[in-house]
Amino acid sequence: MAISKAQFEAGSLSSCFKQGEWDPGLYGEYKRKLNEAEEIATTEAMLDHGLSLTRQFARGLSPFSPRSFSTSAPPKKLQRREPKGVAYYTNEEGKTSVLPPKMSSWYNMYVAHPQINSAKFHRRFRARFRMPYQSYEDLCDLVIEHVDEYFARWTPGKTDAVGNPCAPIELLVLTALRYLGRGWTFDDLSENTAISEEVIRLFLHQFIKFGAEVLFEKHVNEPRTASDLENHSHEYLVAGFPGAIGSMDATHISCERVSWKERQSHLSHKLPYTARSFNLTVNHRRRILSTTTGHPARWNDKTLITFDDFAMDLKEGKILGDHVFELYEKDGEDSIKKVTYRGQMENTQDRNKNSWFGGG
Repeated sequence: MAISKAQFEAGSLSSCFKQGEWDPGLYGEYKRKLNEAEEIATTEAMLDHGLSLTRQFARGLSPFSPRSFSTSAPPKKLQRREPKGVAYYTNEEGKTSVLPPKMSSWYNMYVAHPQINSAKFHRRFRARFRMPYQSYEDLCDLVIEHVDEYFARWTPGKTDAVGNPCAPIELLVLTALRYLGRGWTFDDLSENTAISEEVIRLFLHQFIKFGAEVLFEKHVNEPRTASDLENHSHEYLVAGFPGAIGSMDATHISCERVSWKERQSHLSHKLPYTARSFNLTVNHRRRILSTTTGHPARWNDKTLITFDDFAMDLKEGKILGDHVFELYEKDGEDSIKKVTYRGQMENTQDRNKNSWFGGG
């Protein structure tokens, strides 16, 4: 026989017997507890019903509709969320599914099946991503080498909370190269890789940090001794500029969203937009040997070069003191003689005649 919650909390009629005989006092105590329990149960039911009416008002339902007085609402049908994806495809059976990044056009062309035996492929890849394909492969290896330090979220084989594999890191490197080389938007990159814009954005921030801390130290090395110049000064010697070690100039990088108080200092008379200036030294093969940090674009070259440690060390004779080269100079009216220079400042034959940057 089923009993109510109130009867359960009040006890049972068997508790009204004392030593096998009916006790009116115990029965009265039982009835009092039963009434109190029923009152509490009724109050809780009324509160639950009032809360239900409040929720119906909030949803715009009438409290006098038949649904309001139903004691048990039918269970809601479980609704599964549609699978999230950047792009979709339809298979041969007509079923539409999310397109994984490993089925995207870029992954097929450049990662899974690159035409490495085709000269046309290499020309196009160099034009599209601003580096040879072999250099791209080396870059991917270097990224994977530092994956735990900079790209742990995209470790190969790692999955997200629902078991989806992370985006291929080779494909993410391509997005960073195209963004930096051609200024594509995240939407353009997402369309070609089937990777979400947010994932590409997060990877790009890490890639820039990786470039500043790893790639810069690896590839931008200023020459400090004569042996370091062997790979940089040959073209200048052939062109008739012995002793020259590189070409130096300032370049401007556009910088949007500059604060208003800094806007004037970042506007140059050459540019219609705000920018930062960098003083660079490159060899004749366009390899960067040295660069300053960014400075306001309003500064001219005379100001900017004072912040170039490489140029200042050359001028003060702190580096390349063992670099020896010869220049032709006039000796009188008609005769010409060879003069040997050591370093960037010292004339070994006449110390009153100085030369900076190889007599240029």
